[in-house]
Parts: sequence; structure tokens; C-alpha cells
Amino acid sequence: MSTPVDSDSTYEGVPAYDFDNRTPGPVLSHQQHWDRMAASHNGFRSTVASGFWVVTDGPAIQRALQDWRTFSNTSVTALNPDPQFLWIPEMLDPPVHTKWRRLLGADFSPKTAANSEAEVRELAIELIDELSGRGSADVLGEFTRRFPTKVVMRLLGLPEQDLDTFLGWVHEILHLTHEQDPDGSRQLAAIAEVSAYFEEQITARREQPRDDLISRAMTWSIDGEQISHGDLHALCLLLFQAGFDTVPITLGWTFYHFATHPEQRREIVADPSLIGTAVEEILRVYSPVIPARKAVRDTEVGGCPVKSGEMVMLPLSVTNRDPERYENPLEVDLHRTNTDHVAFGSGPHRCLGSHLARLELNVAVQEWHKRIPDYRLAPGQDLQETGNMYGLTSLRLEW
Repeated sequence: MSTPVDSDSTYEGVPAYDFDNRTPGPVLSHQQHWDRMAASHNGFRSTVASGFWVVTDGPAIQRALQDWRTFSNTSVTALNPDPQFLWIPEMLDPPVHTKWRRLLGADFSPKTAANSEAEVRELAIELIDELSGRGSADVLGEFTRRFPTKVVMRLLGLPEQDLDTFLGWVHEILHLTHEQDPDGSRQLAAIAEVSAYFEEQITARREQPRDDLISRAMTWSIDGEQISHGDLHALCLLLFQAGFDTVPITLGWTFYHFATHPEQRREIVADPSLIGTAVEEILRVYSPVIPARKAVRDTEVGGCPVKSGEMVMLPLSVTNRDPERYENPLEVDLHRTNTDHVAFGSGPHRCLGSHLARLELNVAVQEWHKRIPDYRLAPGQDLQETGNMYGLTSLRLEW
């Protein structure tokens, strides 16, 4: 995952490593890697491809996320400083980004999330009841990926028979290793397929609007001008990539955690009021998201002398597992009072869907443990996690 280029290698006076975040590894290996790097560095240089900076100082990461005037969202992938695609509003900077956030606010507000709770809960119960009598399941394939993806598909008004197709696209776009996709062709092919799919969905709604987010977005305007077809399409791509991966990954870590910490599982079953704190702690401890930003002026962050146009990786795990910020930071503490974290990011690009995500996570944990309170890891598993976005590749439970 990360080895020194040589024993004395530096770049502009900063340690340099052959670091590729896309490399998969054993369960928890990425989180532990960041712990080690944060303990010995404030930042380093990755020599992979054309190179990029990596910040491993918790407070510096949060400051950079908040400083959109220096660190732009026009690229959010460290290995792709000049992307040929656009996700709206994620890849926009204020003030245009702010206008889009206001338009989207009603659909992702705390009130809207609360109003959807009954439907979200019904869907969770339906999926869990299908599994509860079976005694075992691959919970990633049969629950954690399907449940939140269905929630977002309903929000967008997409046909649920396309669920498996969507899950395949998510894998191709977000979870391929360098060995699997050395030139990025598989990822680009999947992006093209998603793009064509949403072209069809937008065309259908122009002919016959529906009660869904895509149809509502067609009526929006910015500065007196109706949003363009291209911008509407870019919004759909963002909602696809943001809505169909982070919650499934976090749910996978949730079941892994409680399967490997039976005393805490028994505690939340006995006292479900602890589930809210448990969700926040799992978001913090298992932080799967590793954002990147593009510097638009020369600056210094984490000891790294960043030049305008260079990419900077900002691993949220470093901030969320910072011993200066939390007592026993690597432990999920069901009674922790300081549950403030940056698992949803920080600054103007903080996750728009955080209220819906929290609802999905809490509902899933509540309803699962009502129906399947006692479970364990199935024996004989070699648990691995993906690179790029840290999620388990498989997880079989028995009960």
C-alpha cells in the first residue's frame, strides 16, 4: 500500500512514498495505515503517477476542507487533476455551489428525512424479514447494498428492477484496483453507461414529469436562467455516485463491528437508545471516505509545499481517529459524549445527504437488532477491504 521509494527519499524536503490508495488489503489495514502515518508525519508526497500530496495532520485536514478558496473541488480525485466529467454540485465551488445547495436543500433537509422515515423503515423491515429465518447471509450483497440503494432510487424515481445494474456500476466506478483496471477503461465505460442511462431518464421526464427529484430539478433556475440539460445530467451523476456507496459501506462496517464486539451488540439490544451514539462512533472510527482537492494557489499544508494545480489527498480517518481530539480514538464508545466528527466532511461541501444517511443507518441498525439480535462472523472468511473507498468486499454472518 505504501512503501518508501528508498530509505532517504524526499520530495521538496518532505518524505516521499510509493503510495497508491487504490490498493486493497486485509480488513482494517487502511485505517491502521493512516494511524501509523499520522503518528510519524504531518504530510508526505505520493510518487504514484504524476504524484500528489497527502496530509496526515488531523486539524490541517479539516482546515483544508473548509478553505475552498485555496483547495478547489474542481477535482476530487487525487490521480485525476483534470477530470473529463462533472458532478454537480460537488465539483463546483462557491458561490455557484452555494446556489445549487439551496435548490437541493428541501429534498435533503432534516424535515424531509424525518418525513421519509416510515417508508425507509418499511423497506428495511421487508428486506430483513426475508433474511431472518435463513440462519445466515452475505449481508453486503443481500442487505447493506440493497437497502440504501433502493431508498435513493425511490427518491430519484428510478425503477427498482434496475437495482442489480446499479450495484454493478458502483463497483466498476468506485472499487476497481489498479491491477483490475490499469488504464481506467473499465471505470470510464461504466461512467458512460450511467451517463446514457440518465439521459434516458431525463428524456422520459421531459415527456412526462413525475413526483421525483429529477422532475423537480427540471423546474429549477439559477440567476433567472433555467438549469441546462448538461447541468441536470451532471447532478444525476453526482446523486448516483454519492448516494449508492457510502451508506452501504458504513452499514457493512456496522455489522462487522457488532459481530466482532458481542458485548456491545448485547448492550444496544438491551438499550436501543444507544444506537444513535453507536452509529456516530462507527462513522468516526471506520471513516471510509478519502477526499482530495486541487490547489488553486501556492500554499503549505501539513508541511507540504503545495503548488497551484497540484492535488492534495485529505483522509478523513486521520482527523476522526486523532488522539489529540478523542480519548481512546480507535475504540467505538457507546457512551462517548463528544461525537463530533468529520465523517461527512467539513466546510461548504459537507455531505448534503447526511440527514438521510443518518436516518438509513439508524433505522437499519434498529430493525436488524429487533429481528436478528444475536449473530457472528461465519467461520473460514478471509475478510478484505477495498482501496479508494474503504469497504468490506464480503461479509457472511450466521445466527
